[in-house]
Amino acid sequence: MEELFKTLNQANCSTRRDVELIADTSQALLHLLTTHEKSTHEMIALYSCNLDMLLLVLENAQEQNVIENVVGMLYQMLCIKPRIGGAASKVTLRNASRTLLATLVYVAQELQPASPVLLSTLYTLITKLSLIDKRIAVKARLQGALNVTVNLLRVHASHTKFLLPAVKCLKIFASSSVNVAELGRNGAVDALIALVQACSKKQTILVQTSLDILQLLLKSKKNAQVAIKQGTVGVLLAMFLDWHQSQAKHRHLKEQKTLLTILKNFCLSKAGKKVLIEADIVQHLYAFCKDIPTSSTELLPLASVILQKCLMPKKLPVSSTASVYNFSLPQLEHDPYCSCYTPGNTGLNAAPGSDIQNVDSFGSAPTPCSSLSDLAVITQAEEVKTSCQFSLDSLDNSRTEQFLPELQHFTHTTASLCNIPAMYSQLEGVSLVDSPGKQPLTFTGFGTVTAAVTESHLVPGVTLNPASTLDVDGPCEGLLESRPRVNENEKRSLHSCHSSADTSKMNDSKSCEFGLPVFQEKPLASGPICSSMANNCLLSADKISVLSENSGSNPDAVAELKANGLVCARSENIDSGTNAVSSDLLVENTHLANSTIPNAAVLESVNECSSMHSQNTLEDVFQEIYLTRARDTKTVLNRCSIPYPDLCSQWTEPRQIEPLLCSKNDVKRKSILGDINRIVQPAAIMNNIVYSLDALLDEQSHLQDCLANSDAEWVLTHSEQTIESPLEFDSQFESGNLRTAIQVREREYDLLLSPDVNSSRHLQWFYFRVRNMQVGVPYRFNVINCEKTNSQFNFGMQPVIFSVKEAGQGRAGWLRTGSNICYYKNQYTRSAGVDAQAKLFHTAAFTIVFPHNGDICYMAYHYPYTFTLLQTHLQQWKGLATQWGTYLNVQRLCKTLSGNEVPLLTITSQSREDDLDGRQYVFLTSRVHPGESNSSWVMKGIIEFLLSGAPVVQQLLKMYVFKIVPMLNPDGVINGSHRCSVTGEDLNRKWVNPCPVLHPTVYHTKQLIRYLVSISKSPILFCDFHGHSRKKNVFVYGCNGKTSWREDDKVNSLDDKAFLSLPVQLQQTVPVFSLADCSFNVEESKESTARIVMWREMGIVRSYTMEITHCGCDEGIYQGYHLGVQQLQEVGANFCAALLTLPCSINLDCCLINKALNVLEEDTPSEEQVSAESSEVEESDQSDGEGKEAATSISAYQL
Repeated sequence: MEELFKTLNQANCSTRRDVELIADTSQALLHLLTTHEKSTHEMIALYSCNLDMLLLVLENAQEQNVIENVVGMLYQMLCIKPRIGGAASKVTLRNASRTLLATLVYVAQELQPASPVLLSTLYTLITKLSLIDKRIAVKARLQGALNVTVNLLRVHASHTKFLLPAVKCLKIFASSSVNVAELGRNGAVDALIALVQACSKKQTILVQTSLDILQLLLKSKKNAQVAIKQGTVGVLLAMFLDWHQSQAKHRHLKEQKTLLTILKNFCLSKAGKKVLIEADIVQHLYAFCKDIPTSSTELLPLASVILQKCLMPKKLPVSSTASVYNFSLPQLEHDPYCSCYTPGNTGLNAAPGSDIQNVDSFGSAPTPCSSLSDLAVITQAEEVKTSCQFSLDSLDNSRTEQFLPELQHFTHTTASLCNIPAMYSQLEGVSLVDSPGKQPLTFTGFGTVTAAVTESHLVPGVTLNPASTLDVDGPCEGLLESRPRVNENEKRSLHSCHSSADTSKMNDSKSCEFGLPVFQEKPLASGPICSSMANNCLLSADKISVLSENSGSNPDAVAELKANGLVCARSENIDSGTNAVSSDLLVENTHLANSTIPNAAVLESVNECSSMHSQNTLEDVFQEIYLTRARDTKTVLNRCSIPYPDLCSQWTEPRQIEPLLCSKNDVKRKSILGDINRIVQPAAIMNNIVYSLDALLDEQSHLQDCLANSDAEWVLTHSEQTIESPLEFDSQFESGNLRTAIQVREREYDLLLSPDVNSSRHLQWFYFRVRNMQVGVPYRFNVINCEKTNSQFNFGMQPVIFSVKEAGQGRAGWLRTGSNICYYKNQYTRSAGVDAQAKLFHTAAFTIVFPHNGDICYMAYHYPYTFTLLQTHLQQWKGLATQWGTYLNVQRLCKTLSGNEVPLLTITSQSREDDLDGRQYVFLTSRVHPGESNSSWVMKGIIEFLLSGAPVVQQLLKMYVFKIVPMLNPDGVINGSHRCSVTGEDLNRKWVNPCPVLHPTVYHTKQLIRYLVSISKSPILFCDFHGHSRKKNVFVYGCNGKTSWREDDKVNSLDDKAFLSLPVQLQQTVPVFSLADCSFNVEESKESTARIVMWREMGIVRSYTMEITHCGCDEGIYQGYHLGVQQLQEVGANFCAALLTLPCSINLDCCLINKALNVLEEDTPSEEQVSAESSEVEESDQSDGEGKEAATSISAYQL
């Protein structure tokens, strides 16, 4: 063989080429190569070394037999015996591609008629070499192979057996956009269509490859326009219908999918859309969708997109896309360099073409800044007129220092502004001593009564803080402080003044009626942290009616108690013989832990007071407190009721964690077909408006708030009645959101949500009441104006429901419910006008089967947590702190634009063993986005864990001082918004330059943190809690300077890894935490968020945004399950447990760093992440929390 190669080389290099010798020698070499079944080492080395010589022979060859022999050898070396070709260098193989392309052009143009076998072999070799030579498409264009290939398709259209290699090679050529344009000019589209029509349906590979090339070619607008003019659209549609009708078993769905993709590309142009409409594509595709098998749902989205493109978008069935709630904003004069608010600019970020134009369109004339006397953040109008720029020099330290009451508390051991024992002594005939050996009941400044317990569990008294003497407009109005213990003199004074009273009147029912505390167990929370905590009990004195005969009561004492908040303003007349009038003292609920008060003692206390506790129950007390707080809650518009779930003090449901819904493949298909059926058969649609908030607000504009709830009475009177009328809806209660309900079929309803106040966007949160249902009947609900491009509704999430009838039977609680749930794009446009290119809304569809006839059910996107419920819980938490000697201080941080007070909580240990200077500050905030109610439940878990009195908590409180703002956006929560405040702005984009008038909560929170920094008490940790609607698990976003968009951050960050300390600890203590989902990028679009502002401006290294899923988990012990209320509160408790081991130093152990880096490096996208990324990109300010941040590059963390 070696001699043959030498002979071939000499003959090819000679000046006078011996064609016959070259042909004979090449034939002999081909014969030897084909006859040897196995490739020996000698053969591999010989042929691979002489590959360059064979390519040179091929370049010089002009005779067909020589070309066939050399091409045959190359085919054997590269395709049949790839070990030989693999031994050749890549440079040689890349040169081979150029030679083969030149030979292809020569054979097709010069050797007539060209051999189909030879052409087929050449195309096969070129396809094989394309795996090595990535520039083969460019070489093909330069060599002129594109035009040659198209001409071959035309000439040899009947020789389909030999065209498959050519078509495969043409697909490689079409991967270049430049080649696509040239192929279109050469008529490749017509040639391919003719080829497909000539092929039988059994030649699936050839047909599919040809259709793939057509898809690539018709992505070009110019090619598509030419194809439309030539009638290609109709041909392809007829081809698609023919394939669909002739394939009864649906074996060729891939070809149909490619044809649908090509038709979808035609829909992008008006001319193509017009041709498709004229071809009656709507009717054809509707029939096609009905026949699609369940296993081929990938065709349905394509068909639905084509239908949506071919049909003009529809406007929502509402008069205006703007919110039904309008709030008049104040007119301000600002620094010209300030961009937060200027006259004539509402800052509403209204969508183009929306109904929002200016401030005056929201209602009454704007209120000047100086008239906002109820805002604690404004003392002089000139302060705002001068500038709203935020700087350290503008801090009012005299006001800000009032928010650090713990400094004053640990400086003065006792501080009392009112003589509570003296007031008690004026109440004749009342004994507050239950039995010997127990401490007397003491009253707190907000009316809390602490229980009589044994001497070993002394309940510390509560006194008013000196700051409470400030004027009512001051930032510390109503400030309360819990002091550690009542000193011995006060205890003796309290005991003597009450034990000396005549207790015999307590036994006379005509003289007095005294309600003692009642204990009721609360269900035990599960989880590694909460399981170690004791069962909580609700301790309360329902009502204390102080009755005295004739002159027995002291009006001055009662007045003084009322003035100090000890007596409820409401009074009742109780007939008791000749003595009738008295005052009621409403007492708040308090939590006790069974682990420190024995159950026997609890039962003994209950037995002792059971004879006297006959009228009121714990539920009554809770509801009275809630109603009192609800009257103080201010809304944009009047409310007609209060939500029944808020009135239930204890929930018993669910009794176990709830699994995620297993989605069915055909759910979305059926939903989209139902929407298409409305277009095809409009006469079958009812379109009966059964609820319209717009109309109700017009009718009720003169009415006042009606703070009552009659759901329980309604259920009792209607449960046995026959239901024939449609469902009745209502959302006029706190946090409610439902704008319109339209009955489209007998048991199917379209629901429209209301945008955020003063906005036309941000549609996701829903919360409404429905009644008049039938038991066991499936009802379909379609929320048709959702904005987000994807949702966890497609990945197992279910909405929540609360049944009033179930609650009446002792099974109160929110449950996950619903079947056939899906989320998809619909036909309703998001712009004011009807534009063919407008963005469309999405539909969240679910089916509910109600458990009872004539029930009232509340339905919500997630477990609601209202502002009034927070205010009620604050009263309970004060009593709980008092019980366990925990320092809890509740202050008014500021007032919102609507006039609602924003609470600020300070929690730390009462112990004076450690100096306060040795405690680090932890600053926590939540609910800046109203629709993220899960963040409030997590915050509730944090607060109740800190007030539980457990030993681990006492250790934690000796380490830290917790500053907590549990609700940064009360106005948005109250009015049922999803993301914004009443200004129509996202408050989490206002931290860089907050306005003291328009963004008071953000302004004062930032001012307080900056003040802490200025006095060398910078928080060791800042965390803002959010909810996430498109990802599972719990994770955090942190700040790593090395991944910042600013170069100075990368330089200043050095090798600081402290930002990883909390995530590493959370991974170990929080079962639902996912370190792989965390991100630590610092992006320019997030510069105005709380996380980055606290990191950049305040220097807080551990500044985080914690994201909590609205759905459930895909890893850990709760994998495949929803996160319920108990699990969310567990997250809060476990978060606190992580702080026990949080390193206080900047440097971390290398093993922890490596562990975090390994987890982040192994991160892979989940199915919903891939789906979300494949859908259209959402606007930056429309993202959920900070959910669009990409995974941080692992190279940034290299040690």
